[in-house]
Amino acid sequence: AENGTVTGAGEYEHGTTISISATPVEGYHFVKWSDGNTNATRSIVVTSNVTLTAEFAINIYTVNVTTVNGTIIGTGEYQHGATATLTAVATTGYHFVRWSDGVTDATRSIVVTSNVTFTAEFAINVYTLTLSAENGTITGAGAYNHGATANISAVPAEGYHFVRWSDGNTNATRSIVVTSSLSLTAIFSDP
Repeated sequence: AENGTVTGAGEYEHGTTISISATPVEGYHFVKWSDGNTNATRSIVVTSNVTLTAEFAINIYTVNVTTVNGTIIGTGEYQHGATATLTAVATTGYHFVRWSDGVTDATRSIVVTSNVTFTAEFAINVYTLTLSAENGTITGAGAYNHGATANISAVPAEGYHFVRWSDGNTNATRSIVVTSSLSLTAIFSDP
């Protein structure tokens, strides 16, 4: 046998019933004897010289990852002892946090010795909207989740009027879909 051990070989008198068995090494499983029998342990009656070979095959395992708000590269089937490299890729607006076993590297390698399932955790990005102004007040600054709508407003102080935001927008009150951190200044002018 290759990749396993067998017991029961030897010299026996005609008509003797013997037990033979095939035991795989770690990471392999018994497939069959060379005569087609698929029982790893079996009894045979000795009536002539006989040579049997035990056939073993390497175990194949599944590496599976469940996730929301991201995708995983590297899942699938691997032979016992193979190295699987898993990479967690966040959906736009999210970032990788950790694997279910606590590992915080988005790309990791594991030696596969059994079926395994991980969960990859992603979290939504939080951005800062910073607003500033002289000669007036502004509202709407703060922290926003990716994709949230921020309603901002610029109100001039007495004797001033709103001109524009620093990004060129001329609406004193407006809505912004937040997809990154952003700083805006409200520009006011006296008459």
